[in-house]
Amino acid sequence: MMSSFSFTVLAIGLRIKSNRQIRRQEQLVKRWEPAMLEVLGGAAEPEEIHSRVDDRDGLAFLRFLLGYARLLRGDEIALVRAMAAPYLPSMIPRLQRGTAESRGNAVLILARMGMPRYADNVAEALADESPVVAMIAARSLFRPGQEEHFPAVLAHLPRFTGWSRSFLASILAGGGPNIAPLLRDIIRNPEEPALVRAVASDALRELNDLDSVPVAVELIASETDRELIVGCLKILKHLGHHEHVRYIRSIAASRDPIIRAAAVSALSALGSRSEIPLLEEKLDDPSFWVSLEAARGLLALGESSTLERLAASVGPWSMMAKQVLSE
Repeated sequence: MMSSFSFTVLAIGLRIKSNRQIRRQEQLVKRWEPAMLEVLGGAAEPEEIHSRVDDRDGLAFLRFLLGYARLLRGDEIALVRAMAAPYLPSMIPRLQRGTAESRGNAVLILARMGMPRYADNVAEALADESPVVAMIAARSLFRPGQEEHFPAVLAHLPRFTGWSRSFLASILAGGGPNIAPLLRDIIRNPEEPALVRAVASDALRELNDLDSVPVAVELIASETDRELIVGCLKILKHLGHHEHVRYIRSIAASRDPIIRAAAVSALSALGSRSEIPLLEEKLDDPSFWVSLEAARGLLALGESSTLERLAASVGPWSMMAKQVLSE
């Protein structure tokens, strides 16, 4: 067992090492930053900074440049990539060794400063044993201009279903309009995991993909998975028209309260005052969330008198009506 004295000595040693590393990094930044600003300002060529980078400091230099690469765009990011170019090959072996943090850092460096040249190397990281490293690769590849790698990212999507659904949808939507046909294929495919199909439906909504509307109409009538149906109802709410109300109305009678709430929300967005009787009926739904969406729909359609009566009452939905009227 380590004695308290030994532990203290070890802790002091680690702190000294850490302090040395910090001082070393500060010295390097002071050495590189003036030259970096000269390059960005057009007073020097990118290769002129390389004389200030010792062989042992290649990784530190790339990390230094990465801070700029996260902030810059256009011609300036092109200059950063030119400064990084000679040191990027050293990142390839790091993709296969070391900690997950170091592998992820190597992927990020190649993705930010080495695309599209190192896109295939980044794509290999999709199979990394660490979900975090694989996610860094996925986010890096799902960008306009990297369409050839979209199928590979989508093939690995099931391993990311533990992540936030909205986060995954934003990544897919980041692929731009060209990804929409692939996403429509996913939501149509019953062999795909249900949550993957639901995430794809969310991404299509974010992309404002009008061609997904008829697919959503078809799926709300034929599918049984809650997440996918809700995703399709959200597509219709966001992109549909009054003609789709008749398809949604029957879904409002679902046994699943989450589906009923999504259907009522869509009806409120797309329907006319003819939907008021149904929304008033849904105020008495056993689910609070369905009642809340119905109340919001009545307010949106100009039927506030019903909510005012509820708010003035002492029934169980009085507070809900007051909440909606105050929104």
